[in-house]
Amino acid sequence: MAEKFDFLIVGVPLSPIHNCISIGQELCLRGHNVTVISFAERGRQKVAKYASSCKLNYISLGELPVSDDKEEELARQMLSSNNTLRQTPFMVKNMMKPYFDPLKDGVAKLLKSGEVKPSFALLALPFGAVGRELQAYGIDFAVNVPTILIPPISPWVNSFIPMPIHLVNPHNMTFLDRLLVIGSNSLMNFGRHLGAAAGFQFSFMPDLSPEMWRGHLTFVNSIPGFDYPQLLPPLVQYTGPVVDVKKMEPFPEEVESWLEAVPDGMPVVYVSFGTVVRLTPERVAAMLSTLTSTEYFTLWALPKPQQVHLPDALPSSVMIHHWVPTVRSLAHPKVKAFVSHCGGNSAVECMAMGKPLVGYPQFGDQMAVCRRVADAGAGITGPQGGWVQAQDVSHVLSEPRYAARARTMSRLLEKFGGTSRAADLLELAAGGDLALLKTPLEGSAGASFFMAGYDLFIYAQLLAFFLFYLCCSAELENPSVA
Repeated sequence: MAEKFDFLIVGVPLSPIHNCISIGQELCLRGHNVTVISFAERGRQKVAKYASSCKLNYISLGELPVSDDKEEELARQMLSSNNTLRQTPFMVKNMMKPYFDPLKDGVAKLLKSGEVKPSFALLALPFGAVGRELQAYGIDFAVNVPTILIPPISPWVNSFIPMPIHLVNPHNMTFLDRLLVIGSNSLMNFGRHLGAAAGFQFSFMPDLSPEMWRGHLTFVNSIPGFDYPQLLPPLVQYTGPVVDVKKMEPFPEEVESWLEAVPDGMPVVYVSFGTVVRLTPERVAAMLSTLTSTEYFTLWALPKPQQVHLPDALPSSVMIHHWVPTVRSLAHPKVKAFVSHCGGNSAVECMAMGKPLVGYPQFGDQMAVCRRVADAGAGITGPQGGWVQAQDVSHVLSEPRYAARARTMSRLLEKFGGTSRAADLLELAAGGDLALLKTPLEGSAGASFFMAGYDLFIYAQLLAFFLFYLCCSAELENPSVA
């Protein structure tokens, strides 16, 4: 009989935890004990939603550090600017950082009391300093990345991969692009490893610490081809989508009826901007006008608070509902395209279902995700913070090449294993088998620093300084005659 383990899943109750809970459901179905640690009733609801087939244990760390109302206010403030350099620090400081200490302290308290005794843990981004607490108790863990690999979060991202603030394709960068992308990434990684070797704790964003990733299994819920292919350590594994598409939630009855009434041969466009993006009444009204068409029908998932200024009667070609299951919508044969903000989960699910995407990124990694979809030929992307354009939707629907490439992506994504493969790897990791895959680069802070060649960089600087000093000394001893 296979060995049974106690798995622990830790994360804040935002969308990155969804995939971890889906993996937890697969582990639970295999007979393992799985406990989820998060916050408040929101965390409990996510466990119930994404692990409906097998009961997971749930432990709440108390009330949300950022209340629903405060999160709504902060999201609107963040989205008032399209400047990623402003948005990202604002989001980290106001929407992520408040979770870090309660998450770390709560996990530390549970471990100390013995209430949880995990064999292995799975962390959702952002995880703060939880990794350090687990390491203090000798508990190994994996990190789940719900989207593509981009700098600066993971230290394993190759230097030619651009940050979301610099949207270029690494396959056709200009010399200036290469200078900016490779130069800034190399300098950032050097500083990060130097700081880690000196014991710097990365308190503003603990996830940036290389020690949280070094020697630990990392899941990337995508595939090369959607993500830019790059050289990665063996412990970094692409899984494809880990939301189990075979256990899709049913449609609300009114949505099901509306879809059945859509005439055969008439395409349906599914629209969703997720839960963090808050659309203003002006944008909702503009999108409704744009998405009302004689060429296609529109199914729009729009949260109730954003529906308050809708007209009493909608066009018959438009269905707006506060809750529409994304995966089931994308799997429906009448749905032919997805208008999205390019959240990591949404984009991968779209590709998994083989539907082309019309992207309008708003913040964070969404610009990079949209760029990957466009570069893969499975859709198009508008500018950051852009409004939905009627010609974009019509273009993607009328050009078969987008749908054909999306179907190719679907076939590839399926073969990377999803929840089943992630669970296989976690079982191996919990049994200690994956230790053989650790590279010398992952041995320690010092090993990482030296294997990356950063010591040579320092030596080169010292040599340059020494030569400069000799030249200056010689000039002082033998001044030139005017």
